[in-house]
Amino acid sequence: MRLVLLPGLNGSSALFTPLLETLAGTDCWPLSLPEQGPQDYPSLADALFEQLGTTPFVLLGESFSGPLAYQLALRQPTGLQGLIFAASFLSRPNPALALLAHLPMPQALATQPWLLRALCLGKTADEHVLQQVQREIRQLDQRLLHARMATLASLQAPTQPVDLPCLHLWPQQDRLVADGAAKRLAQTCGDIRQIRLDGPHFILQTQPKLCARAIAEFMQGIVAS
Repeated sequence: MRLVLLPGLNGSSALFTPLLETLAGTDCWPLSLPEQGPQDYPSLADALFEQLGTTPFVLLGESFSGPLAYQLALRQPTGLQGLIFAASFLSRPNPALALLAHLPMPQALATQPWLLRALCLGKTADEHVLQQVQREIRQLDQRLLHARMATLASLQAPTQPVDLPCLHLWPQQDRLVADGAAKRLAQTCGDIRQIRLDGPHFILQTQPKLCARAIAEFMQGIVAS
């Protein structure tokens, strides 16, 4: 079975590298978010739907892309067998977003190691992971960043349930997603397993082995059922 991966706010698949290296042998299909056109979730889902293919797959949405995975699931793509939410949410992740979406975000500040470690990576993240995140922030178009932040700020709780097996990789030191938003994710998924992991928001990058093990077990369970 294939694992299709949707990235976080950066929109590229570059930050999946630690996880993909750990998942060697698994059929992985990382996708990038469109850089042109509207950045709201229904529009992004429309743009990506045809890329999912028809091979049986599990869809992983990291952070920003959790609601995108949900939107794609509502379209019932052929082959979709389950959903994985990694450090993600289905309602507005943080009340502060309504303000942050309208503030300038200078790269010099956003790429400071102390800030990235405090908010995203934790104190013990490897230096090469920190450098990867810094590169992604520097390459991200500010117009895209603000558009995606505005999408997050206006996110409403979903009304349609998901009738698929779901896995929630829930980092317990997440400084970006409010605990309440993470908890509410389960309200939309009738069949969900929430795994609390010791780590920061960028859990796929800082704890790739633990995440890979949980993902592999989830996918094996789907195949066996």
